[in-house]
Amino acid sequence: MFGACAGAAVLPPEKLLPRDALLVVTVPDWAKAKTFWNSQPLSRLARDPALTPFVEKFLDKFTNGVIKPVEQGLGIKFSDYAGLAQGQVTFAVVPVTVKTKSDVPAAAVLLIDAKDHSQQLKSNLALVLKKWADAGKPSKSQKIRETDFTTIFISPDDLSLKKIFPGDNLADDVPAAPPGGGGMKKAELTVGQSDSLLMVSTSTEALEKIMSRQSGGMIPPLEESASFQADYAQRLRQSPFYFWLNLKGLADLIAKAPPGADGQPSAISAGVNTFLDATGVSSLRSLSLSYKQYPDGDSTQFFLSVPEDKRPPILKIFAPEAKDAGPPAFVPADAIKYWRWRLDMAGSWKKLEAMLNELLPAQAMAQVNMLFALAGKDKDEHYDLKSELLNNLGDDIISYSKPPAGDSLEDLKSPPTLYLLASPNPDKLAAAFKVLLVIPFQGAAVVDREFLGRKIYSISSPAAPGAKPSGLNFCASGSYLAIAGDAGILEEYLRNSGKEGKSLRDTPGLADAAQRVGGLETGFFGYENESQTMRPLFDVLRKQNPSVPDILGVPIPNVNLLEELENIRGWADFSLLPPFDAIAKYFSFSVFSASATPDGFALNVFMPTPPKLRQ
Repeated sequence: MFGACAGAAVLPPEKLLPRDALLVVTVPDWAKAKTFWNSQPLSRLARDPALTPFVEKFLDKFTNGVIKPVEQGLGIKFSDYAGLAQGQVTFAVVPVTVKTKSDVPAAAVLLIDAKDHSQQLKSNLALVLKKWADAGKPSKSQKIRETDFTTIFISPDDLSLKKIFPGDNLADDVPAAPPGGGGMKKAELTVGQSDSLLMVSTSTEALEKIMSRQSGGMIPPLEESASFQADYAQRLRQSPFYFWLNLKGLADLIAKAPPGADGQPSAISAGVNTFLDATGVSSLRSLSLSYKQYPDGDSTQFFLSVPEDKRPPILKIFAPEAKDAGPPAFVPADAIKYWRWRLDMAGSWKKLEAMLNELLPAQAMAQVNMLFALAGKDKDEHYDLKSELLNNLGDDIISYSKPPAGDSLEDLKSPPTLYLLASPNPDKLAAAFKVLLVIPFQGAAVVDREFLGRKIYSISSPAAPGAKPSGLNFCASGSYLAIAGDAGILEEYLRNSGKEGKSLRDTPGLADAAQRVGGLETGFFGYENESQTMRPLFDVLRKQNPSVPDILGVPIPNVNLLEELENIRGWADFSLLPPFDAIAKYFSFSVFSASATPDGFALNVFMPTPPKLRQ
């Protein structure tokens, strides 16, 4: 009924998908990926007995709130499909022919290889479609390359979305499309089995492409895409699962969007194309995410593929210079977060200004330039704020955070943080900064005070009722302009300046971990101590059981949305979380770096295996 249940081995994703695929999210080998995942600290944490009460209650709420309603609507039990995935599990988006102006020019495809469980897959699939037909729900049968497929028409009621999100005004009264077509269309899914491969898609045209590849047809495979070839060979081949986005194909699809009813490009399409041209984003090739396992930890890499000679202006603005980005001696050992960015700030400013001149209307840029031109003129008619800034900006930005002083979520989200801007003349930069801040702080006065022989400048804006006042403190010190919202961390930095003490750079394992992300000379390097950032978070969640607005840090104006989010949050009973010490062994620290290569830009993250898990 659904094609052969045994036959040749299913082709891997790079051979099965068409060359023009826009998106690929795949687990090439489910068994290997499970082994990788089960070894991860986060997975081991979820299985720890100390977390069992919390996890079991969450899963029970999720099962009753989401899984069972969907199962009831579709007439299936997901447990019947547990264990069927034996080979690849692939989700992809592929272009399809646009037949009408309202059609989406791309379709989603889900592929699951059951391997030697293909007979069970066949039986389960037949049972599902029988239940669907017995319930009187619309469907139609068809063949694609001599293989049977069934298209089912799904409405919100079939997924029981009203039960999951009762506040939404879903179009329950819109009739599903009849089998022969016509009427208002709802979601369509075409389902079938070819050999041991379960195939599901929103388009029969997309399935036709996959079937052609499976039978050795003439449609070129993904592995013949030049950009995919490069990413696959260097990053994706050994990854237990990976993500790949065809940015060039996506940009081309947007550029070729059909015109509106008047024959002219839509406003959205025209705006997107203008942005792509001005920023140079259209020259990007691909974006990928891959993983690699080492004996001492695991690494993640995000890679943006774009040749050096076609690099867009927006990336040149923020590209780090290949210089030392390791923690200087003055960054304290108890810093919970740190990053350092070797950026030519003056050069980047000029590049950003040039790009904005292309992107924004001339009137908007004229207003921005006017603000800079007038700033400081009230005290010195010859003062040039832009020159004072550009001439005194260096090539080094440093930031580090200390543990939060309080035990509220707001304290956790905004720990004391210091920013340092390198400057050939920090005193002049501080003076320019003083003038600059008048603009965003709407003319608020900058006050100064003496501290250990240095002058600290402070500016603040009136706080809204019930909100904490916001402001900045800054001071020239050494070869940096030091900036902080919290005066305490700025004073501590000045107090310890020039003194020897325990430094972050001496953290055990940090130097070795840095080598896993390309070393300290990439121009951008960062660190986070998860064992310290997670401890106060666990305590707050356990003791305070915060609301969704508290967790997100923003109010939710929509009452229905707030109610739905609170219902979902209700699945997590934070009071069941164990004391952090019971699960502290699963946390350590992570490091990350960003770098530019001739082929693109890489962001690398490495998480060493926590010491107590290596035993």
